[in-house]
Amino acid sequence: MRYLLLIAGRSRAPLPAVAAGLFALLGIYAYRPNEIGETWALTALLCAVLAAWLIGALMDGEPRPQADMTVAALGGRGRRDRLDWMLVAAVAAGLTVVFLGFPLALTLVLSDPPVFGHPVGAGDLACGVLAHLSCAALGGAVAVLFAPPRVRRRATAIAAVLAALLVCVAISGPLGGAGGPIAVAEVMYDEAGAVDGALLLACASCLAATAAALSAAAWWGRRSG
Repeated sequence: MRYLLLIAGRSRAPLPAVAAGLFALLGIYAYRPNEIGETWALTALLCAVLAAWLIGALMDGEPRPQADMTVAALGGRGRRDRLDWMLVAAVAAGLTVVFLGFPLALTLVLSDPPVFGHPVGAGDLACGVLAHLSCAALGGAVAVLFAPPRVRRRATAIAAVLAALLVCVAISGPLGGAGGPIAVAEVMYDEAGAVDGALLLACASCLAATAAALSAAAWWGRRSG
């Protein structure tokens, strides 16, 4: 992970995604009070997009010869795949902390007008954590799937990630409660406040898609060298 942070610092490739996330946070909470479920439904979807952007930019910013040397130093493609999985988990956790911690910190600083229409309870927070983690994990996994060495052209990778995210939106209707990030957002929008079966099903569908994308990325990576 220190290696990946070094790549991010040297290439500065993730900076546009970081800036976009900060501007999104400031814009969302510029108007108060907000409804917890509706607001966190939106930011959970944003986490999926930002995770894909961050991880895609980071992996694209790694020079190809250096990436090959890293695979050799780690002992093979399998261990590099596990490093990518750690990156997805770390980015998902980081985005969750930022997107939930920022409004909670604001409530301690700004009391009039309040950030949310009612105090954030333990159930609200649990729902928010599950929603943001699962959506961000799926977005990051999609970025890994279309990152080098699987897709080497930047424009092709960007188009593929956008297409995959749009497919997630398109299939959410037929799949209903197992419709991935859109299903998570719909549950958060309608029933935030308690972790129930609908939210668990929606989050589980995101995690299942995440596992499938990472498994496909590992297989594709071995085929690509």
